[in-house]
Amino acid sequence: MINLTTKIILLIVPLLVASILVTDALLVDSRATDSHTVSTDTPVTDEVRVVSFSPEISEIIAYLGGIDSLAATDINSTYPDELKKLPKIADYYSVNQEALSALNFDHILLSRDFNALIISKLTKYQNKLHIYSITDGSNLLKVIEDLGKILHREKQASDIINDIQMKIQNLREEHANKPVIKTAIVIWDKPLLTAGGETFLNQAVKLCGGSNIFEKLTIKFPSVSAEKLIAGKPDVVISLIDDNQNLPSSLKNRTVVLTREQQDSLMKISPRSYETGIPAVCQAIDSARNLVHDKTQTAD
Repeated sequence: MINLTTKIILLIVPLLVASILVTDALLVDSRATDSHTVSTDTPVTDEVRVVSFSPEISEIIAYLGGIDSLAATDINSTYPDELKKLPKIADYYSVNQEALSALNFDHILLSRDFNALIISKLTKYQNKLHIYSITDGSNLLKVIEDLGKILHREKQASDIINDIQMKIQNLREEHANKPVIKTAIVIWDKPLLTAGGETFLNQAVKLCGGSNIFEKLTIKFPSVSAEKLIAGKPDVVISLIDDNQNLPSSLKNRTVVLTREQQDSLMKISPRSYETGIPAVCQAIDSARNLVHDKTQTAD
């Protein structure tokens, strides 16, 4: 059983090295289908079989009702539970080439962020590769649309996109006139890692009427000192780790620890993020807003 610490390390390390390694991998694999374009080299049939090496993409396929189209996945594709029953033939670092060769499939679906370390190992399948980048809500909607086309589930994709857009609009309207709450999101504590401005987590904070105190940092998950975190004077610290013993003691009474499912749904961007992760962020920010309001009332 992989413990939570190992899971978080496995999530963070590939994201941090992806920007360095993926360029070389894509140069080797320059004919792979990139972003949101469906390859024309693979004939379109009603019985589409795909392999997903990204937990985000696997989740989207499940939301589209396409689990039966999955021939295999990576070991991190475990939500929903039905995905656990599928053959697991890859992790962040390697692919079981023998198992992959034995499968009958039309497409291999990868994430630029999660799969940077294995893209170059799949050059023999370059005409079947689809490489996506899901870094924010806009990317997510485009990927859902494209996967809907690949799986011949355009109607389901359209319904999911409309639902997400409605959720986003509702969140914006709900928090438009509320006081802005200074927020920090901590995703790791050794070293102390937070979310910068170029992350989905930053978007979540904004949707909930918060202001990320590290938004101006362009690194996705910058390392900051405890002193810098304290100096930012956050009204709330949203923690994506279970053990917060290494967080500054002066901020512990302002820290909200998300559940493991909530953490997972924020680190793996999918429709579930808008059902579970972002509502949890909003709840944490709303609670902090109420505390700030109460303190203001008491002071008056």
